[in-house]
Amino acid sequence: MSAAKIVLSGEDSLQVQFEQEICPEVNRQVTRFAQLFAQFSKDIPEIKEIVPTYCAVTVYFDDENIQSQLVKKIAEEVLDRLSEDKENSSAESKTIKIPVCYEDKDFAPDLVNVIEHAGLTEKQVIELHSSKPYLIYMMGFLPGFPYLGGMDAKLETPRLKTPRTKIPAGSVAIGGKQTGLYSVESPGGWQIIGRTPLKVFDLNRNPTFVYKAGDKIQFVPVTKEEYDHFDENQWLKENGFLETGSSVSSIYNTQDKNRFACGSGIEIIDGGFNTTVQDDGIKGFQKYGIGQSGVMDKISFDLANRICGNAENKPCLETTLGGPEIRFTLPCDFAITGAVLKNATLNNVPIQMNKKIHAEKNAVLKCGFATKGLHSYIAFTGGILLPPVFGSCSTNLKSKMGGLCGRKLCAKDQLAIGYVNEKPAEVNAGTKELNPFFTEQKELLELECVKSSQSDLFTTDAVNKFSAQVYTVAPDSDRMGIRFSGESLNCGSTDIISDAIPFGSVQITSSGLPVVMAADRQTTGGYAKIACVTKKSMCVLAQAVPGTKVKFKFI
Repeated sequence: MSAAKIVLSGEDSLQVQFEQEICPEVNRQVTRFAQLFAQFSKDIPEIKEIVPTYCAVTVYFDDENIQSQLVKKIAEEVLDRLSEDKENSSAESKTIKIPVCYEDKDFAPDLVNVIEHAGLTEKQVIELHSSKPYLIYMMGFLPGFPYLGGMDAKLETPRLKTPRTKIPAGSVAIGGKQTGLYSVESPGGWQIIGRTPLKVFDLNRNPTFVYKAGDKIQFVPVTKEEYDHFDENQWLKENGFLETGSSVSSIYNTQDKNRFACGSGIEIIDGGFNTTVQDDGIKGFQKYGIGQSGVMDKISFDLANRICGNAENKPCLETTLGGPEIRFTLPCDFAITGAVLKNATLNNVPIQMNKKIHAEKNAVLKCGFATKGLHSYIAFTGGILLPPVFGSCSTNLKSKMGGLCGRKLCAKDQLAIGYVNEKPAEVNAGTKELNPFFTEQKELLELECVKSSQSDLFTTDAVNKFSAQVYTVAPDSDRMGIRFSGESLNCGSTDIISDAIPFGSVQITSSGLPVVMAADRQTTGGYAKIACVTKKSMCVLAQAVPGTKVKFKFI
């Protein structure tokens, strides 16, 4: 086995890098390392997640309760064991046979393109594509999206010149040298050659996923009639996901069996520009391509809950630029933190930020636009009641998952507020509890960061230039990534073999400019990461409107 390298990739993550080559041998090492690390750390609750990718394994940990050096020591012990270990991940992998209908034109609109480019018949293309299993190197990009290897070179076909805005879930496609399977509806530029009737990712089903990294997928051609009469429940039983006589259950019935008591409620009159339900995000599912989501500014989120007397991580509303208009359907206490809503009123009477406010039944809260900052947080005593998805009520707009139906709030939406047994103590925010963005009057935001996974791929001049120059927050920034304008680092190609993306990672794109990956980032990506912004500085950056000047500072 070739030597592996251990590097920090953020405050709360480290990465074990194997030989940077996409091949089954390296990926077997990756998969086996992830298995062994899980065994070594099973009694260490501070180890939060292990994410295998093509050529690396990223380990996420609770940096407040365990030192990175201890996590590194465990990784070194696992590598020693791996060098002695004669087993490999194939012992625990499965081959998943997935039915695909290639013959329907609606299911395979681009099959003719592959036929023409390959110079083969339709039958030959289908036979080649379904002739052998494909290794799942990793999962990422979308929930349940498998990165497959092993496609016959004869089928290699360039991507579409104009990507589609909507590709149906279940579509089987070819993009260049790769073949893949769209687990959810998504934009994309791959050539669509078929569709499976199987829901490979289904939030309303337990099991949610039918494969994992290290497994293999074999596509099995079926007719349109077989597609139309496909019995998913029977398929799950035949493939060992359900015991004989059992039936599919919903993930919502297995994740949180507590019954909620509703103490209050709200109705949305106007949802504002972009108001969503958020909490601290989904933890532990990035290896399946499930993004973390969650609040952008955790300092303001935590403060709002404390003011309301809530336990940690109670779901609240996150606003962007301006807040919603809300009617209280029952009496309720609430608080607004984060971006300053100077013109916020309750029944047309001005209210204060960072203070608990009482609203009677039918009272109307109008938030208006932010006069400083970008994201506000509206917490309610008792918290918002919604069924958790993967243990979180956060909204992921890209995946249309979590929160209220996976979308931003609209007029006429209604939300229940929890019941509190005891009256919470009166809490008012002091200056020291606020996000530094609102307490430190600076024209230039200084963002603290640490080195990340690919810092050593950049020249000393590029790193010095990155930390020396002033960037400007760009208008196309969003919850996925914060973009900047400025002088290019001119460091040439920054493409890497895709690996995990921690929160706050600073990717350098082909333009030579940084993108800081935020709450709704995808779990994996193929741009080199020069740094990772600290969690505290990410809260500051979350409040930076387009045009804000920033500078990165290594600590």
